[in-house]
Amino acid sequence: MALEISIYNRQKQTSKNGKEYTGYVVAFEPGQRGSIPAAAEVPPFYVRDQRGGQQWIRLEARTLADAKIEAQKAQSVITAKAAGVDVASTPDGDTDRLTSRIDEYLLEVESNKAHATWLSYNRSLELFRESCSRLKVQDVRREDLLAFKNDLRRKDFKVSVVRNHFLNVSIFFKWAGRPLTEMKITKYDWPKDSVREPEEYHTEEIEALLTAADKDERLLLNAFLNTGLRNSEMAWLTYDDIDARNSLWSVRPKPNHPLKNEQSQRIVPVGEWLTKKIMDRKTANNRSDSDLIFPGESGGVNRHLLRVVKAVAKRAKVGGRVDNHKFRSTAITIWLRDGRTVPEVMKYVGHKNPMTILHYAAKMNLSKRENRQMVTKAFDRFSSVGD
Repeated sequence: MALEISIYNRQKQTSKNGKEYTGYVVAFEPGQRGSIPAAAEVPPFYVRDQRGGQQWIRLEARTLADAKIEAQKAQSVITAKAAGVDVASTPDGDTDRLTSRIDEYLLEVESNKAHATWLSYNRSLELFRESCSRLKVQDVRREDLLAFKNDLRRKDFKVSVVRNHFLNVSIFFKWAGRPLTEMKITKYDWPKDSVREPEEYHTEEIEALLTAADKDERLLLNAFLNTGLRNSEMAWLTYDDIDARNSLWSVRPKPNHPLKNEQSQRIVPVGEWLTKKIMDRKTANNRSDSDLIFPGESGGVNRHLLRVVKAVAKRAKVGGRVDNHKFRSTAITIWLRDGRTVPEVMKYVGHKNPMTILHYAAKMNLSKRENRQMVTKAFDRFSSVGD
């Protein structure tokens, strides 16, 4: 059967406003004659699914010549399926193909993890497939991972983003039975970890935010500040997560919301005044135990809690970095400043590495008067000796 569909690869292009991006470009089309540009010879290669199903089909080919053969096979499958003919499943010998294993892994992630997690892994593995021309999982080598890391850097991703993509790909290979250690990847090969410096809200900023907020917004801000909960943990918090008698708030996995790690399941002591306000609102609004405490407008999970905080910050004229994680940093700092031990704080916030908490302690903002006083108050008793 003659090739009737075009073959694509991904090449750098320039938009009308002058920005560079990487997009699908025709590398070869039926009846094409003449020399082939060098950019068209770069794998991976794709064909478009003309039936309107899966938009792009990646070809298992490392050269354009092999891509033409694979494109004809794909064309036969597309034609057969369009005619209603059952097509045999992938032969056993192809089960170790990189694309097959990635698809299998992503299906498992989609079934067992949050949608945001699936999106993250899907994007990382898509970028890896663009970078790597190997056909099988066992063919991938250390140089392919290093080339992937360099490719991410050339795309001008932030340091933290490069590391996250690299980490996601490493988790896939571990799942596929080929951990990075087997490929001789060392700690020096990993992208550098960009640790965001802990940043807390100043007392004046907290007061301004709480003053500018309405009653419901103020409850949300105080909930973030007093618990150190992550954004998604707060979004999924229900009334039955609160032990009103002892003023203890539990962070637990939900059917559609697995937690970040085992340590994330925890109990946080919260001020009785805040727990009372939350439970009073439950009674006033006739809510049930299973209802979300901070739902969206439709009553479901509110995935835009950050928008609420930013809107309040705008009204309060609080500038600089404004986000929900900053409340978490503030809670950690206050707990440490007021004498809570590192193991205690680790339990409150669900950290598994004590170095993370120690990082907060080491970077405590000394421009805040209360932080300076924590350091200096032990010496105040000598201030008047000899005067």
